[in-house]
Amino acid sequence: MDQDTAWWTTVVFAADERTDLPRYLRIVTAVERAVDSRTVTYGQRLPAERTLAAALCVSRGTVVRAFEELVERGVVERLHGSGTFVRPRPTSSHAMVRHIDSSTEDIADVIDLSRPTPVDPSHLPAIDWSFDPTAHGAGVPARGLPVLRHALAAHLTRLGLPTEAEQIVVTTGAAEALDVVLRANSAGKRPTVLGAPLWPALRAVVTEHTATSLCLYPDAGGIDPAAMRRALRRTRAAIAFVDVVESGPSGRATASSRLPRLAAAIEDHTAMVVEDLSLLPLAGSHDPQLRPLAALSERVTAIGELDRVFWSGCGIGWIRLPAPDASLLSALPRVPAPAVSAQVHAARLLDAASPQWYINRYDALAEHVTFLHNMLAKLVPSWTAESTTGDGLWIRLPVVDASTFAHVATRGGVRMCVGRECVTDGGLREYIRISAAADPAVLESAVDRLVEAWATYTRRLAASV
Repeated sequence: MDQDTAWWTTVVFAADERTDLPRYLRIVTAVERAVDSRTVTYGQRLPAERTLAAALCVSRGTVVRAFEELVERGVVERLHGSGTFVRPRPTSSHAMVRHIDSSTEDIADVIDLSRPTPVDPSHLPAIDWSFDPTAHGAGVPARGLPVLRHALAAHLTRLGLPTEAEQIVVTTGAAEALDVVLRANSAGKRPTVLGAPLWPALRAVVTEHTATSLCLYPDAGGIDPAAMRRALRRTRAAIAFVDVVESGPSGRATASSRLPRLAAAIEDHTAMVVEDLSLLPLAGSHDPQLRPLAALSERVTAIGELDRVFWSGCGIGWIRLPAPDASLLSALPRVPAPAVSAQVHAARLLDAASPQWYINRYDALAEHVTFLHNMLAKLVPSWTAESTTGDGLWIRLPVVDASTFAHVATRGGVRMCVGRECVTDGGLREYIRISAAADPAVLESAVDRLVEAWATYTRRLAASV
């Protein structure tokens, strides 16, 4: 640490009386206090963001947001290539903390924790990212490139679901895969049983295509086979959607002992079942006994996407038909085809990702979840994390409807998944789901914003009583 940084940390930031504030606001308040007391003067340069972050033991993102707030308040100015400097202050300045409900402008750099897909590709296995378009002929095969279909078939086979390339249809995502399957089965006026909750993108597809649906909520052991049997019999459902790996955002996996009985309940009825296996590669690396339902029943059509495991920029989903049947393929409507380059790179990623890579990735995400859980438990103890997945937290808020808080949080710079958007019956109104797929520095910055948003939200509630 250089002498200038040491002076800032010992003189400006040493006395921090507002320990209830988010970390970035503590930095803001300390600088404003130092300016008002003339401890620092016009033209004085602040330490570099990375250096100050290391000295204060906070993330660089926290310091960046503090500096941005100081710029907005007119306390400092940034000179490109030179650094951040103290500006002249009005004589009547004061160190008052501005909360987000006193601003009419939203924060532009919203941190999106609503989706579990990683936005940073730095963790991906090393592959050849070059692409030669002349090597793949003209046009895009309707069912996907053979190289990707073979890679997906081998991938699913390794996960305990024996698959041939002829059973695979490539799409642009899991939502598109579900859309294709529902259209192929004329789901428009047919009752549907949904394993709830399900991801909002999938829920939107179901809502668009089906007239009536029954939400089947998991218990501690996941999907209850007896409850599924009753639901199929009572509704005479033609289609059911399940996720035995994590029950959508709630993260509750179905116990392996239940899977044979769940498959039997499906076989005893005529409903066609769709199963989401997007998280299976990660969850299966942690629990080798976890098996796809599609491996136990030929009535199950599996879907999934690679974005969930690899990277949000993959843009690759898939359908795994129960059998390589030409009649099944002909019944499918035209599938939106991903870019050829995306399919080539996806095939390379599948080939390069070893079993150990999936284990390491799961462990890294589990550390992120623990980090996020610990921060929230300390700073907002009224929130209850009811379950965790490999890459996020399912949280119950002490409110009637979490949607209003989610709106406040979005204006404060964090987007999250809301429970009521994951079901079709209006339930789960008090729940949110926060992804932990981002780096810890981003998560720390997001928690700072969430703490401030919660303070704003609870003040508004108190004022309305």
